[in-house]
Amino acid sequence: MKKTEFEGVGFKDKWVIIIGILIMGVVFPLLNGMFFNIKMNFVVLNIIFSTFSTTAMWLGCRFIINKIWKHFPWDKKPIKHLVYEIIILAIYILLIVKFVFFVASLFLSEEIGKEYNFWSVYISSLIISIIISFIHEAVFFYMLWIKTIKRAEQLEREGLLSQYETLKNQINPHFLFNSFNTLISLIEEDKNAASDYVQKLSDFFRIILQLRDKSIITVSEELELIKTYIFIQQKRYGNNLIMNIKIPQQVLEMGVAPLTLQMLVENAIKHNIISTEKPLNIEISVTDNNYLLVKNNLQKRTDNEPSSGLGLQNIRNRYTFLSDKKTEVIVNTEYYAVAIPLLEVV
Repeated sequence: MKKTEFEGVGFKDKWVIIIGILIMGVVFPLLNGMFFNIKMNFVVLNIIFSTFSTTAMWLGCRFIINKIWKHFPWDKKPIKHLVYEIIILAIYILLIVKFVFFVASLFLSEEIGKEYNFWSVYISSLIISIIISFIHEAVFFYMLWIKTIKRAEQLEREGLLSQYETLKNQINPHFLFNSFNTLISLIEEDKNAASDYVQKLSDFFRIILQLRDKSIITVSEELELIKTYIFIQQKRYGNNLIMNIKIPQQVLEMGVAPLTLQMLVENAIKHNIISTEKPLNIEISVTDNNYLLVKNNLQKRTDNEPSSGLGLQNIRNRYTFLSDKKTEVIVNTEYYAVAIPLLEVV
């Protein structure tokens, strides 16, 4: 079940509620009775009903604001948020005041109507409820601000880890050794092909440097990196490495966390056998529920070092901050697939 906005920011306001109810439900009626020299029995009843109504107002306002934030967040629908909040609060407070007057009339008969005017009580209660709402909104904005700062710091750390992992994997001795071996072979066979290969290597690292500092990039930008990377790897594996990209045109401008698809494709190549007898098929597609799916046939290498899992965990951690949807991993005897949610590019 998806968390509400208040739960998402850890909206802990227990003491705000307790102190607010005590002040508005007990202290104010008591001071009011002393100042206007009201009969003690009315003061006591006023405290009882005021405490009840204040508690109902406070908890009700909190519940209403919670739901409104969930369906009409300030940053996306501020007008609807404000309009619905005022209308629902007005109706809710009207019901509470009517209930309080009804119960009070059972004890005080006609005296309640002489001492208190219904509409004046309603207006004052509505003003109090609006003040309560402003308090909750202010506390929520503060908590959301704190969470946003923490999320930005965490996302920055995850981004740096992603950059480190990607660069570490690409500039390690194995990658350079394989790249230089491929280059030497191409130089001996075809100097033009060797020149293209060097250009692609240069493009690959240039794109990484361009994308690594962004939190979200377009699918189109990520696929440019993927195609360059596959070109480099296919010079080594030839037709034994097969890449299928099935991305509709309208999805290309949607978002993805940078270098995630590249890391998933790289892991598929690193952890699976690629040979004439066992070609590796990697497919990137879009699911019906707006996920990007990176899928490959499963043929694990036995000579590989155990995977640390840092790359996949890094992707999961980043998407925790970028999306409400989770990264999904599907494994069976035939294939291995990772689904990452598509993002909105702001």
